[in-house]
Amino acid sequence: MEKERYLIGEVSKMTGVSKDTIHFYVKYGLLTPDYINPKNGYGYYSIWNIWQLDIITICRKLSIPLEQIKKILSSHDNAQITNLLLEYRNEALRLSSYFKQVADDILWYDEENERVRNGILSEEITKKWLEEEVVIAGVEKQDKAVYTSLLEAAKEELRLADTIQRQYGYILDSEQISNGKFIKQRGYIKIAGNQYHHVKPENLYTIPAGNYAVFLLHIEEDKADFTPLLRWLKNNGYKTDIIYAEEIGLKLFNYVEYDCEIKAHLI
Repeated sequence: MEKERYLIGEVSKMTGVSKDTIHFYVKYGLLTPDYINPKNGYGYYSIWNIWQLDIITICRKLSIPLEQIKKILSSHDNAQITNLLLEYRNEALRLSSYFKQVADDILWYDEENERVRNGILSEEITKKWLEEEVVIAGVEKQDKAVYTSLLEAAKEELRLADTIQRQYGYILDSEQISNGKFIKQRGYIKIAGNQYHHVKPENLYTIPAGNYAVFLLHIEEDKADFTPLLRWLKNNGYKTDIIYAEEIGLKLFNYVEYDCEIKAHLI
């Protein structure tokens, strides 16, 4: 019988599983030596134990939790084992979707940061037709309070969103742009997907479809040069009734100065 049992070191050499890992499985209750020598306390492992160890190794490669592996090992019913594995498959698919979103979000943030680093500002203004968009908006406030109002309006949607992909924007005080002042009257946020399920109706705002004068603008200490826009409007015979400013990139630091894409609705 001794020839059919193996010490832990021999099992480790045969399977490639380290002795520490085998000890851990034994301590956790996943694996029990087939025979323990009462004289020296050494555990001896049978072919059955090695088969169990193979199952454990396969399950670990599938990232199946240890408690789930216990259930698999304790069952001698292939149908039950299959059902347990199918349950884990569903969880694996959910996690796969989750981690794909995490990977996409990290790539998105890198791309946004690249926009911040390489944003080329120019006085060139382009007339564009933009489609209607629904965003989450705070109530109308005076400048600094815009942020607190917006966060209050969007907190549940942000908390429950599957993604970090978002863009912050503002409705500007159009009467102040001739004075070079970048005054925010109302803040809004776009979350990737634009399907808002946790927002009060009064906090949903529709940016209308229409023709817009679009250009990039640098803001520093709430001041900006709107002269190119004012000149363009005059030369092309347009007026604007509302101006939107959307931040370029998602900046986490240094809000003394930043860049925005300006969208002036034309009438």
